[in-house]
Amino acid sequence: MGRNQTRNQTQAALRHTIRGLVLAALAVCLAPSQTPAPPQQPQQQKPLPPVTTTVEVHAEIKETYRPDAVTVGTLNGAPLRETPLSALIVTQQLLADQDARLLSDVIKNDASIGEDYAPVGYYGDYEIRGFPIDLATGLQINGMTIAGEQDVPLENKERVEFLKGIAGVESGVTTAGGLINFVTKRPSPIKAIDLATDHRGSAFGDTDLGWLFGSAKQVGTRFNLAGERIASYVNGANGWRGMGAGAADWHITPLMSLKSDFEYQHKVERSVCGYQLLGGDTVPDIDNISPSTMLGYQPWAKPNTFDTYNTSVRLDRDLPRTWHAFGQASFSHSLIDDNVIYAYGCAYETACYSSGGNSPDYFFAPDGGYDIYDYRDPGELRIDAQAEGLAVGKVRTGPVTNDLAFGGEIFRRSVQQPGYFTPQNLSSPDGIIQDGSVYSYIGSENIYQPLASFPIESPVQSAGPRRLWEDDHQSALILQDRLHLPGHIDLLAGGRLDSLRDNNYSLNATDPIDYPTPIITNKLLWLPIYAVTYTPVSSLMLYGNYSVMLSLGPQAPWWAGNYFLGPYFTRQAEIGAKYEAGQRLLLTGALFRMRAPFFYPKGSDNGDDLTFVSEGHETHSGIEVNAQGRATRWLQLTASAAAMHAMSSDTGTPTFDNKQVINAPRVRTAIFADMLIPHMRNLHLMPGWSYTARKEATRDDLVSVPGYNLFNLGARYTPHGEQGHVTLRLYADNITDKRYWKDTGASLGDTFIHLGAPTTVRLSAHYTF
Repeated sequence: MGRNQTRNQTQAALRHTIRGLVLAALAVCLAPSQTPAPPQQPQQQKPLPPVTTTVEVHAEIKETYRPDAVTVGTLNGAPLRETPLSALIVTQQLLADQDARLLSDVIKNDASIGEDYAPVGYYGDYEIRGFPIDLATGLQINGMTIAGEQDVPLENKERVEFLKGIAGVESGVTTAGGLINFVTKRPSPIKAIDLATDHRGSAFGDTDLGWLFGSAKQVGTRFNLAGERIASYVNGANGWRGMGAGAADWHITPLMSLKSDFEYQHKVERSVCGYQLLGGDTVPDIDNISPSTMLGYQPWAKPNTFDTYNTSVRLDRDLPRTWHAFGQASFSHSLIDDNVIYAYGCAYETACYSSGGNSPDYFFAPDGGYDIYDYRDPGELRIDAQAEGLAVGKVRTGPVTNDLAFGGEIFRRSVQQPGYFTPQNLSSPDGIIQDGSVYSYIGSENIYQPLASFPIESPVQSAGPRRLWEDDHQSALILQDRLHLPGHIDLLAGGRLDSLRDNNYSLNATDPIDYPTPIITNKLLWLPIYAVTYTPVSSLMLYGNYSVMLSLGPQAPWWAGNYFLGPYFTRQAEIGAKYEAGQRLLLTGALFRMRAPFFYPKGSDNGDDLTFVSEGHETHSGIEVNAQGRATRWLQLTASAAAMHAMSSDTGTPTFDNKQVINAPRVRTAIFADMLIPHMRNLHLMPGWSYTARKEATRDDLVSVPGYNLFNLGARYTPHGEQGHVTLRLYADNITDKRYWKDTGASLGDTFIHLGAPTTVRLSAHYTF
């Protein structure tokens, strides 16, 4: 009570002093305009008595869990609370508190997002609202598309943005689940280092250096250099990585600025295989297997090697009458030497054909047996290149104000992978150079027995030479108008007139003898989004939207022909609300319904001759609720909950109708909090909890993996307060060491189930010079 009384008295004295200084300054400013007084004899002014006061400073934690503007899903970086879309932003402070290194560490903050196929040591596939995102077009950096087949480094990122649902204006032709956008840190005066380790012996270091130059500080640069020794919880999956990133800003004139970014990462790590259902209908006994086991491990196997870089440049220009124009271009390059001892099926296992031969050979055997293959696909190259130019501004017509945006975009996606030896001879005469990748059987093992060692195939095989597999071109005209009407109502209408030309040269897309004749998809289409918002009070916005998306068809699994299906449409309707409580806590909620074709392997009446088809639909209907920001003076949080029915219908296979689609839990929650501990100055406790309901593992819903709760706990300590130079963090995932199946996702039509990570304890230190 005494401290508060002293602080109130001090603040009152400060206000009185500031008020007097302001009045004195106003009197000086107004004096020249007054009538001059008659000259008087100079008079010695009495000196003012000195004023002494004590100012007690109480530092507050920045509200760094509450996001402001959002880049993804908008054309002009609008405030998140004003966008008629469902989005969640993970800020840099939250990334640091959770010691995030991979995107899989970040998505756990949003209940609408999950892993779809994300093995340890490999880049991850993810699903949003139950739809797998397209790695070719579903990931962005600063709003520009990147090749998603990479682990994007987080050391130079300011925040990660998740757009949930269709974003046709933003992304063009892609899958409908949503977009993930990484926003880079901008130049500022900073000198900082980060050091981290974990209880398995990982080691991490990062330097963050930034400067501003020029008489008006109009030029800035920022650099991040990081290295990590990865000690995985999976035996034999250790690795390492190094990254470097740079950003530069130049305010050429008060009306024009130039921004550029570059990042490069080299990563080496073994990839870990997932499990398959035993006999196609039984989940392995989780109590008799271990997350630390690498299926099929062979010491001679090569690790994966990733070399990726992403670069972009943007020029902004302010125009008269509140108009603004910008142009930007980006280039993303992902080169992968893909190697794995691949655990797949049971074609060479006697148990696979026991019990009447009912077990399909593209699952593990009923007794836990499985085959392992030496899989090598070197030189996988994926390139995304994009350029766009947009103008945004306001036009007032009577009582209506139009926020207009228009421009154009071009995009190219190129994929190169090992192909055939020659058009006439798919493999070399000696059998060394294979048609495409190396995929050689080397032995069989059992998930319930110790691993066995096998020699590499003899003679050692090589993949075919790298050839063009896919060449995708898009060009688009972008239009959007947001009308501000009387009565606090806004109408938004926009879309892309998208010209798509996709050339598919993959091995199974066409007869190699006819190479290079591809299968061509050529379309001109309108991808619209329409929305309406109502803002009864400044802190509350209600909205609804409708949008349409075109996606390229998926690829069938090898045992169903490996061909590509045609493009398809997804339609979405959504209503939602956003409420900002005192500019401290942002609450959002959304109801959505999305409808798309249903893809699955279909068998004949006798169960043979599987084909991969599109029949019927899958309809995803659900509700999302998010909260981000400061709930009280001592509590910050980010919380998310989602409930969803993702049902298949009219599939042509009665056992699949009215069933929940695989890998889409009906309920998922996530919460993470930052709590200031009373009477323990500068110490913050950071608890977290997530719940995931059961996930279906087969399309008839007869097999599923159980739901699970995960509990996390962390602490942050700043010895000299929030403005100090040192911050220490301790963070532990899965503190109860829960064993669970983290996803039941599909890869090229094959269903895999992956074990979640055991307890991991991390310690980090941040020091600012």
